[in-house]
Parts: sequence; structure tokens; C-alpha cells
Amino acid sequence: MDTRKFTGKLSAIAISILLASCGGGGGYYDKNDNGNSNGNGNGGTTVEAVNITTITLYDINNTATNSVTAAGATAKVKVTDKAGKGISGAIVTFSGEGVIFGTTNGAVLTNADGEASISIKPQDINTTGAYQISATANYNGTSATTSPYSFTLQAANIILFGMVAATADLESGASTNITLKTQDANTKVNQNNVTVNFSASCGTFEPAIVASSNQGDVTTSYKAIGTDGKLCEGKHTIRASGSNIPESRVEVNIAAIEANSLVYTTTNAVNLGIKNSGSAASGQIEFTLYANGTPAANKDVNIELVRAPEDLSFISLGNRTIKTVKSDPNGKVVVTLYPGDKPGPVEIKATLVSNNTVSALSKNVAVSTGRVTQNGLSLSASKNSLQDDKDGDTASITASMADRNGNPVPDGTTISFVAEGGSITPNCSTTKGICSVTLRTQNPRPLDNRVSVLAYVEGDKSFIDIDGDNVYTENVDTLNNNIGDFFRDDNEDNLYNASLGEFIYKRSAGKLACALSSIGQPNIADTCDNKLDAVLRKQMLFAFASDTPTFFGVSGVDQSMSKISNFTNFSFKVFGNSARQIPMPSGTTVSVSAKDNSEFKPVAQLISVAGVNGVPDTKNIVVSNAEPNTTIQVKLNDSYYFVNIAGNGTGTLTGQSKDLTGSPAVEYTNTSCEAEIISGNLEVPGIMSLFTPASFKDVSADVAYSVKMKGCAVSDDIKIVITAPNKVTTRTITL
Repeated sequence: MDTRKFTGKLSAIAISILLASCGGGGGYYDKNDNGNSNGNGNGGTTVEAVNITTITLYDINNTATNSVTAAGATAKVKVTDKAGKGISGAIVTFSGEGVIFGTTNGAVLTNADGEASISIKPQDINTTGAYQISATANYNGTSATTSPYSFTLQAANIILFGMVAATADLESGASTNITLKTQDANTKVNQNNVTVNFSASCGTFEPAIVASSNQGDVTTSYKAIGTDGKLCEGKHTIRASGSNIPESRVEVNIAAIEANSLVYTTTNAVNLGIKNSGSAASGQIEFTLYANGTPAANKDVNIELVRAPEDLSFISLGNRTIKTVKSDPNGKVVVTLYPGDKPGPVEIKATLVSNNTVSALSKNVAVSTGRVTQNGLSLSASKNSLQDDKDGDTASITASMADRNGNPVPDGTTISFVAEGGSITPNCSTTKGICSVTLRTQNPRPLDNRVSVLAYVEGDKSFIDIDGDNVYTENVDTLNNNIGDFFRDDNEDNLYNASLGEFIYKRSAGKLACALSSIGQPNIADTCDNKLDAVLRKQMLFAFASDTPTFFGVSGVDQSMSKISNFTNFSFKVFGNSARQIPMPSGTTVSVSAKDNSEFKPVAQLISVAGVNGVPDTKNIVVSNAEPNTTIQVKLNDSYYFVNIAGNGTGTLTGQSKDLTGSPAVEYTNTSCEAEIISGNLEVPGIMSLFTPASFKDVSADVAYSVKMKGCAVSDDIKIVITAPNKVTTRTITL
């Protein structure tokens, strides 16, 4: 259904009802003022029939036609009653395709003669073909519809007329207005709503697509900057065109680009690796040339060294003289730097050839990064005593690498790892000189619970630069701690043991003597040479420890930790395996507490002692049932006496006067047994020295604890609590 037609019918009916109720009159073009509607006006007179003539089209010259051009046409009908008289105030609604009607809804009112007319124009001036329109008249609830009327649409013969640039001579980057009119070539009538597209050999438009309006006017703004952001210069053609519309052109002359600003546009610091560092053999920095804030292309710029290490070159390998380069299409001036063997700051100056007051200096450029050196490789770990009772406990191992000048090695330097037990990430690559891997507890598990981890990386030996050229010169400079082939020292004897299947790395370096092998830097004897390059190595030791502690009494207690022999203090050690070669897992806590199991009721007596061999008679103060190894205070006749109590709970104060009388009273308060750790790690550290398998149990302070007791007696208990990550162990010792 044609919705316009339907809407028009509803609107017509509504208006007819309104007109009938109001009794109004008057047509669309003129008004009948004689007050005589002849039964045909808006006074509500009922008509027996409504008739409508066929549609007639008229061109702009009021000549009948069956063709509609871009200039438009007028459609006319007449509405009459049964007697053939024109009906004034009837609603006539036009509908059809391919055209635009002169009213919003396509509806008009008939005039006093019953005539109705409406303008029509093509929806698209470039559309051609045959179309139909029709009209429906409505009056007082009665309607009539025309037969469809066929017509053709003719494409407009549009031309672009009077195209000009407001300013034909422009500065680079400046703008000007471009104006023209859209016109029918046949009728010379200006046409609105014609779409015009603008383009140029260089430059941009705002907007680039414009619809003509206000009597065919078209205006856009042209800017002498290309769509790529580059400045325009020289003669350029501006083109205007449209669908089936001949192209129109105008030329503008744009002045030469005048660059007025040079900027160093490398955003990050540039740290170049020295020659043969393993990093890229060159690096690049960038300047950008601008003209009024826009990149300026194809301009000459001089590049020169202001300061740099004496062996650095630029533009081309070996060059250290001023060179002239052209800015690229984006205004960029890219300078390639070739580092030598010496580190140091680098400063490059760029100067515009046409104006030497326009220049820029590089910033934050240096030659600093070399290969990792023997004394610049170190390893660290998050912890070195892991839980062995289950799979999955982990430690992070971090490799830190620097060159001989202390600078981080090039990003992407790869270091490899092998482990005697568990599993380990095979390698990692550096960022800012560091990278990390993960050691994980699982099978295989060494019998001694000690795990050797070896890291190795290509680098340089450490040397003394005797000639001061920052380059190792064989037979001139001196190597420190020369290294050759190496191995993973699983049994920690500083010797390679093929029978144990220890990992070995053979580089076939040479046959010269080497530095002594150590746990931290294993080395196979007589495999060294005088070259600088080598495979660097570092070794760390880890413990795979049990959550079940192994106790060992040291002093004041038996070795089995079952009986305390000293009432004031004792010491012990606690290990992570039965062979006493490793500590408890990192993070394990150690605590002690005391339980007082004794309550003493001492009694004092005054005992006479007969003298012998001329010795006078005396009296003794005797105390029994007392707390062993204490001193008891006794009161007798307002005097105080102190009696030392032996381990059996008795004590005697001898040699008192025979005249002493009375009943001695013990002044005693039973003391509670207390205990505290006075030395040792209350929490097992993350990192501990593991020494050697044989020496660990004797020299490691990280496993040793001392306990101080107060007020403890026979039968009291001391409880030691070991809280490992996944197990709590309690050991109770009795005095």
C-alpha cells in the first residue's frame, strides 16, 4: 500500500468533516465572496456525486506536457458534482513515485471553480524512465479517484557554472573559499539540491561534498595541506564534479614550503650496545622538520656530531663528517648511528640548510650496553629451602646481567638453566638486564635433598684493560679467573664426576690452565684459552626439605631431645632431613612453651648436733620437700636464714648456736616454670647458606636454637612446636 495515499485519504476525510461542521468556504487559489455556494461550497451541502477529471501536466511555460524535467511541472485536476459544477473546498490528494510534491502530504484544496493543482519535481534530477501519478478527491464523505497518469522523467542537463577561488595565490598550508553555481544548461535556471564533489591534486576540503542551495550556490573551503598531512606547494588543480555533470576546474598557485622548526622526535632514550655486544650493530634517531606546525618534506638538513665516543660513526659506517640529508615525505630526518667499542654520551645536531638558525639537538643517546661479563652475572632466589613432601612448591630464580661497565645487557639476552632435581624453566630472556625462571619440587629428588642449579650464558670473561681502550687485546690485557668448560657439581666436591652423570658443557675452549673450580663457578681444569668470549656460568644450591623436623640436642639436653639436664637453659638444632644436611623449609616457625607439673611444700626443722672432740654443740636448720636447686628462706625468732636446696629437694644450714630455740617457718612461694627462645630464627629464613653436605650440620647457625628456662623443676615439661608449611610437629622434653 502507498502510505502517502492512505495518509492523504485519512487527512482528506478529517478535513472534510471539519469543514462541513464549521460551514467554511473558499478554494485553494481564490475565494468565492458572494456568499452563494450553489450547494457546492464548504457550507456542508450534500452532493449526489463527486467527479474528478484526468490529470494534466504543464511545464514551467504552462504548456501541456507528459515529461517532467529538473525544472519541475504542475499537475492539475477538476472536481465537479453530478451536474458538472465545480466543487470548491474538496481535498485532492496526489500520489506517485519518482517525484516530490509541492505539499508535505501531497494534498491541496480545490478553488472556487473546483480546480486543484500541485507542483512536482523529480526526486533525483538524474533519474530517467516512465512513472505514474494519480489523484483522489474527497468531499463530504464522497470520493473519486483518477486513472493513473503516465509520464516520463528526463535527466537534468546540469552544469557547474562560475567556479572561482577567492584567492588564487596561497601560502603553503593556507586556505581559500571555492564557489560555483549548479545550473540547468538548457533553461539556464539555477538548480538546488545538486550534489557536488571536490578534489585536488594536493589539498583538502571542508566539506568535500556539498549540496547546492539558495539558487544553486555551492561553497567549500580549500586548504593547502594534503590528506596525508603534508604541505602543498606549486601549481595545483581543484576539480568539481557530480553525477552525470561535466567537471569544472580552477587552478591555485601555492608558495614554496618555508620550514621554520626542527624537533628531535625520538621519544625514548637510546642506549646502543658496543660493537660485538650481541645487540644490533646500529641504532637510529629521528628529527622532524615542520613548516607552521605541519611536516615539511624534501628539505635539506645538515647532520653533524657534537660529541660522541671517538669510534662512533653516523649516516654511514665509518663516517664522522657533516652530511646533508633530505627530509622524507613525513618531514622525518632519520640518522643511523654505528657504535664502536667505547661507551659514552652521544649528541647529534640537525640544522636546516636554507636557514641555519633552525636546528635541534638529540637527547638521551648513549653507547652503553655490552655483552654480559663474568663478574657481571649474578643469581638470586626468592627462597632456597623448598618443601619436598609434596610436588609443586616453587622458588623464583632471577638472573641479573651487566656488561663490564655496569650497564644492563641488551634486551633479549638468553640465559639457560639446568637442575639436579625437580623441574626448572629451561631459559629466560632479559628485559633491562634481568629475567627469571621457576624451580619446582617434583621427581627426581636427590637422596641428600640438596639440589644444584646451574645457569649459563654466552658472554665475555673478566679482564684488566691495561691499555685503556675498552677492548680486550690478547697478550696485552690480563684475564681474571680464566674459565673454560664447566659442569653441574651435583655432589659438591668441585670436581667433574662422569660416573655420577653430572651435566657437562664442552666448548672446546683450549688446553690452558683455568681458575680453581668452586660451587658458585664450576670449572674443568686445563680447558681454557686466551680468548675473551666464553660461556659464563653460575651455580646455586637449594634444599628439598621435609615438613617433619629432625631434632638434635646440643647442650643441657640429651641428643635425642628427651631429657633436659640443666634447669636454666639448653640448646638444640632442627634439620629438614635425617642426615642433618639441610634446614627446614623456608617459612617454618619455631616456638617453645613450659608446663609446670610440680608443687612443693618445704618443711624446716631445728636439729641439735652434739660436739665431738672438743667441738661445741651446735644446731642445724634442715629443710626437706623443697624445690630442687633453689634457695629457701626460713624465719626463726624474727631472724631470717637461707638454705640452699640440692637436687634431691633437701638442704641444711649447719653451725648455728646451741642456744637457738623455737620453731623455724619456711617462707616459700611455688614458682611457675617458664621458657623462651633466646637465640635462633623464630621463622626459618628464605635464603640460608647451605655450606657443604658434610659441614652443614656443624656450622650452620640457621638451624641452632637456645632456650632459657626460669622457675622450672624436676617433672616440669618444655614443649617445642615446629610449624612447617604443611605440618605441625610437637616435641615435649621433661626435666
